[in-house]
Amino acid sequence: MKKRENTDDEYLDIEDLKRYISLSTEKKLIYLQEANRFFSEAVPPETKEAWEILRKEGW
Repeated sequence: MKKRENTDDEYLDIEDLKRYISLSTEKKLIYLQEANRFFSEAVPPETKEAWEILRKEGW
């Protein structure tokens, strides 16, 4: 089982963070692009609209 550190109501896996830090810049970019693609497909349109409003307001 992975050791997890409770940070408020989010979980941070220290070992996953260490692996991410050790990635090359190119691999980090690929990881972030894949995460962005996932969220673009998984998030409902209403939520995307709300996020866009918040982004425009400076959040």
